[in-house]
Amino acid sequence: MRDFLEVFKHTFSENLRKKSFIISTVVILIIIVGAMVVPAIITSSRNNDAAVSTSGGGSQTQTKKTKGVLYILDKSSQYSDKLEVLQKQFPLYQVKPLEEGSAENVKEAIRKEGKDYLVVVREDNNILKLDYFTQQYMEGPNPDTINKVFKNIYAENLLKTANVPGDTIEKALGELDMNVNALGKSKLGGYISSIVIVLILFFAVYFYGYGVSMSVASEKTSRVMEILVTSVKPSRIILGKTAGMGLLGLLQLAILITVGAVTYKLVFPDKFTIEGMPIEFSGFTPMAVVLIIIYFILGYTLYALMNAVVGATVSKAEDVQSAMMPMSFLAIIAFYFSYGTFAIPDSTLARVASLIPFCSPFSVPSRLMSTDVPTWEIGLSLLILIGTILLIGTLSIKLYSFAVLHYGDRLKISKLFEMSKAEKTGA
Repeated sequence: MRDFLEVFKHTFSENLRKKSFIISTVVILIIIVGAMVVPAIITSSRNNDAAVSTSGGGSQTQTKKTKGVLYILDKSSQYSDKLEVLQKQFPLYQVKPLEEGSAENVKEAIRKEGKDYLVVVREDNNILKLDYFTQQYMEGPNPDTINKVFKNIYAENLLKTANVPGDTIEKALGELDMNVNALGKSKLGGYISSIVIVLILFFAVYFYGYGVSMSVASEKTSRVMEILVTSVKPSRIILGKTAGMGLLGLLQLAILITVGAVTYKLVFPDKFTIEGMPIEFSGFTPMAVVLIIIYFILGYTLYALMNAVVGATVSKAEDVQSAMMPMSFLAIIAFYFSYGTFAIPDSTLARVASLIPFCSPFSVPSRLMSTDVPTWEIGLSLLILIGTILLIGTLSIKLYSFAVLHYGDRLKISKLFEMSKAEKTGA
């Protein structure tokens, strides 16, 4: 136990002091804060512009803030006295009437410059029709909004002509108050949470596992490993290094998540929405957080044990990246296989991914954010994952003991199995 703790403390303290760890932590923190602050500033700026445009600050202020001119060519005479109403409905644009003789010139200007927009109101067999002209389909006022506004004004005129009381017209054309009550977990919030959690877990498992490989290879280069092996069992070395890098990873993750959560709370309003949909994180229950941490630890342990063997097969630290290719492919395939759980967390694919030990560290946490995962699935997933770790761990320790003192060309895993088999035969 003392040998394990010595290796554990050495690995943790050495990597904690490395400039690469400090710099990477600072850079990631800057990216996290920037990724939240910049969109918040842009959103705030847009809201301020809209507020200035919709306030009754006079025509001069409004002209400065408009996105262009919305010309109205009314051939039906239904809207000649409704320009003020239309201006209130389209506060980001300067609404102006247009004579029929100027229509072609305005259309040509729209085609060339794209700064202004034109709505032509005409009657066809006593049916009101609208023609909307814009340079690009996605630019300018929303066509659905234009249709709704003009339809309501037309309906109001018809009702007034029929001597319908004003309060009845107001009620008939007014919007209904509707409250949306989501009784389940938010799909959008769960989807976003799933993506964030899986990306964090994938990069954490991959890079901290890569750190184990680099640690082993670096110590082989400095011949520290020869001294370690003579006094410490290989099993204590591989387990100590795995635990040391794992704790360092948890520390870095805790810092990043804490700063991210605090920044989110400070820069985004309480009822922040995306396209009108609220962002909810109801999936982060205490049990879900505990399970996410457990899956991170187990997933990291599984990949780190294999990466330690990979690090032991090379004699130079610069060879680690090429030696890591098979492990990288395995992690990437597992990640993309789990990707299908984001949108449909209750699908057969998601359930299968939750039981595959190389995928479950990514799949189950993402499902926890967006759906209620049955307890038996979580239990079975953990049992399979722990069993695989014990199997891989036993095998990794055995292969590690053969590879750790090898110097020269990179050992292939198949060669390690041959060496292990030869030792059994010799015994």
